[in-house]
Amino acid sequence: MSTVRPPAAAGAPPGSRDEQLERYVGARVAALQAGYRADRSAAVGALARLRRAVTTDPGADPAVWAETLAGLPEPLMGRGDEPSAYERAAHSAITVFALHQQSQTTDMHRADQGVGSAVRQLGQRTGADEAVRRRFHALGTASSFAEALHHLRGLVTQFRAAGIPLDYGRLARDLRRLQDPRTADRVRLAWGRDYHRATRPEDLDASTTTGEQ
Repeated sequence: MSTVRPPAAAGAPPGSRDEQLERYVGARVAALQAGYRADRSAAVGALARLRRAVTTDPGADPAVWAETLAGLPEPLMGRGDEPSAYERAAHSAITVFALHQQSQTTDMHRADQGVGSAVRQLGQRTGADEAVRRRFHALGTASSFAEALHHLRGLVTQFRAAGIPLDYGRLARDLRRLQDPRTADRVRLAWGRDYHRATRPEDLDASTTTGEQ
């Protein structure tokens, strides 16, 4: 089976575990994205397998081990029978990216595009601010990680339809922190700030461009 491998981060400092997770997922997704955009069979096949695994637990589907576990830094790996929070975050972010990139001719992974910013753009482009905001609130108030992922996948399918990208390295970091009661509220605060931040010129430009197509 062919495997799409991310570029090595030569000489990169180890950093915190969250930083390692963000770099790992960002590199993995960037490699998959580049291969898919170039119509390479290995990447096209990998994304199809990842989409099928989008509701599975880390490690449950051997078909995606190479894409979601291979090369994961040792400190992020679980030690017992259950996946670590880092493994869950990596698996979730990479499989959701595969859903997002499906049939898209532009990059759906873009650095520095947070969840809140993407949701704000979605409301602007669709003109359905209230409906989008309700789904965003459902994500923020989810009582379990599984419920949060369900609402996230719903938003991502809407991002895909509107051509709105997301930073998947950053998303993986957020998903790891969302699993920890000590840091979950920080993630929600960051998402809320990002969403309610004053509209930026690039958002208006993007909305105008989309409306003209």
